[in-house]
Amino acid sequence: MSTPYGYGGRPQDRVGPPPGVLPPPVAQYPQQGVPQYGGQQYGQPYYGPGPNQFNGFQPPRRRGSAIRLVLIGFFSVAFLGIALSVVGVLLTSGNSSSASSGGPQISSGPSVVPTAKSNAPKGSAEDYLLNAPIYKVGGLGELDCKAEDLGDGSLAAQKVYYEKLFKCLNDAWRPAFAKMGKHEPDPGLIVFDQPVDGPCGHFAPLSGRVLAFYCFGNHVMYTDVQQMNKAFGPKEDLAYLMTIAHEYGHHVQSVSDLFYARQAYLADHPDEKLESSRRNELQASCFAGVFSRAIEKSYPFTARLKEFEFQASNSFGETPKTPPSERTHGLATSQGYWIVNGLNVGETKACNTYAATQSQIK
Repeated sequence: MSTPYGYGGRPQDRVGPPPGVLPPPVAQYPQQGVPQYGGQQYGQPYYGPGPNQFNGFQPPRRRGSAIRLVLIGFFSVAFLGIALSVVGVLLTSGNSSSASSGGPQISSGPSVVPTAKSNAPKGSAEDYLLNAPIYKVGGLGELDCKAEDLGDGSLAAQKVYYEKLFKCLNDAWRPAFAKMGKHEPDPGLIVFDQPVDGPCGHFAPLSGRVLAFYCFGNHVMYTDVQQMNKAFGPKEDLAYLMTIAHEYGHHVQSVSDLFYARQAYLADHPDEKLESSRRNELQASCFAGVFSRAIEKSYPFTARLKEFEFQASNSFGETPKTPPSERTHGLATSQGYWIVNGLNVGETKACNTYAATQSQIK
């Protein structure tokens, strides 16, 4: 049965998330008076590769490109869904190797550096996904990033928390982007407790199960104050940390051109849309883990590693009851696997989910 958002047919053919999660509606103009941080403007389209560029992939320029092909089919909102039930399974050592450097490591968690095994055509989108420069920038150093108190979880309290965390995210990732020769503006941030409009559509508080999302259309992150409070309350601050760091992970994919490469790859391999979605989302979570490594001492959560592991594996993603054909984000345990892997390895090389095995992206 079709929904007002156009879902119907096979789940794997859907552009957006499965029913029960708010998908991105048609883009509208922004609502005036909504708090915005970061200086980004609405309405900036996100351009993809032009015709005949799927072999010999070349990421387009962020602005001023002569190519004006909007990725309508893939103009999607990236988000973390709340698990329908708590999955009472912690990570096991499984595929693990020694961490690349000292620092915090959850003894029962993974420490894996995926290695590309396929021989993708040189210069192709697949080659870029497997060997992107972002995987070679290393760690993010050690930041002084003491967490702000979430208080009662109100709009004012969450804004203070997010603004501090957002500054830390920018400070952490900016040097990594510079290593790749990227000097893009910092993304925007909107913290809302009233309806908000933008290139990715209209969103109201407590709509569906959207906690927060990154809009590739204007490079702005949005956070639903009421939904976050409902999902976690003001005490589960590590869940807030992971949620925002995950969404920033999508910005990392944008700046590093992984987003473009994925769309180019899917244009030639549409049957891999579902699997690619999981690899994409789990990669964003891994980037969140890498960032967490940079702030674990100052935040601090050095003495809370078991809590970190539990939140990582029980707060986000899909449940075993979700049909495999509808797992767009991966199981909650898969989310936890990649968040903890990013933390344990502490470098971006941990996050090459496009080289991961099928068993690691369920």
